[in-house]
Amino acid sequence: MLSRIKLILFVTVLLGGSVYYFATNSSYQNSIQARVYYFLGNYHDAYELAKKALEENNYNKMANTVMTQSKIAKEYEAYIEQGNDFLQKIDKMSSKKDFTKADRTRIKMMCEIMIESHKNLAPSTLTKKSLIKSSKKMQEKFVKLYEELF
Repeated sequence: MLSRIKLILFVTVLLGGSVYYFATNSSYQNSIQARVYYFLGNYHDAYELAKKALEENNYNKMANTVMTQSKIAKEYEAYIEQGNDFLQKIDKMSSKKDFTKADRTRIKMMCEIMIESHKNLAPSTLTKKSLIKSSKKMQEKFVKLYEELF
């Protein structure tokens, strides 16, 4: 009976010490906050906080994981944003009355950039499926546009 009480006391002290360590260590506080930002879709802030946490403690695996995943997600967001920007520019060019050969060449280059840059995106198992799906749709739009025009 006494050994059981000692074991329970030891486990309680160990858990209490762990909770205290994680609650007072700023590196782990930053990595937990970064993880929350990541799951909310705020990848920029998640990346910055995880980077800060990793600078404070190089052995913080959660910070390393969140930073890596945020970097991947930011690349996907940048790809989607660039695609939307290119589509707006293409729409403006195509709505002009005098559609020149230079405009056609610009559109071709934009399509090629978007098609090729999609190949450089490398998802991980933790990358949100919605980002992967949106980037794939964006690439398909440019492939279809490229096939129709050229």
